[in-house]
Amino acid sequence: MMTQDLYKTDLFLSSLLNYFQVTTPIKKMNTVNALIEEVLKKNKAQLEDKRAQLSKKLEENLPEIIVPDEQLKYILNSVLQYVILSIPPDGSIEFLTTSFVFQGEIGGTQAFFERYGGYIEISVVFSGGREPGGQPATAWGRISTTHMDEALEFILRLVKGMVLRNWGKMNFETDKKKGKTILSLRFPLERRKVFFYESIRINPSASHPKS
Repeated sequence: MMTQDLYKTDLFLSSLLNYFQVTTPIKKMNTVNALIEEVLKKNKAQLEDKRAQLSKKLEENLPEIIVPDEQLKYILNSVLQYVILSIPPDGSIEFLTTSFVFQGEIGGTQAFFERYGGYIEISVVFSGGREPGGQPATAWGRISTTHMDEALEFILRLVKGMVLRNWGKMNFETDKKKGKTILSLRFPLERRKVFFYESIRINPSASHPKS
């Protein structure tokens, strides 16, 4: 009898908690930073093998962007893998995020993002590296000769395709004097407010006590 009473109490509390979870929307925010942290954690072993000096300057409470979470995770993970393969041992990697919210009419290069109300920029600054194919960032036509270079080139081509598919922009530049490379991504803001609900707890039927 005691076991059955405990089961009923647990069922009541679980049902009550689930009710509140499915009726209380949570505003989705800061997804970009959360996915950067997740990708860095997943690649921790590779970063340690390269003895990479990692730093981050992530703007707090970033607004959402129009890119689906899994596609953004793919982009970030691919970029990080490219960077890890590109840096020398003990090289540095820095992630930066910044939001640009427009208040009025915008011109110039930022006009592309005007209809979205702004954009978020994700920058990765790392040691070494070179522009794809040895060409300027705007001309990615040439494939490198070595196998490793071809692999790196292929990663960037896939990333660029995914970025363009999501109305984003990608820029790649090197500073030979400082020995640094900057890979930057810009994605339009999501103008709608995005909400989600927490996952509910499902009580397994096997736990039901026998009468």
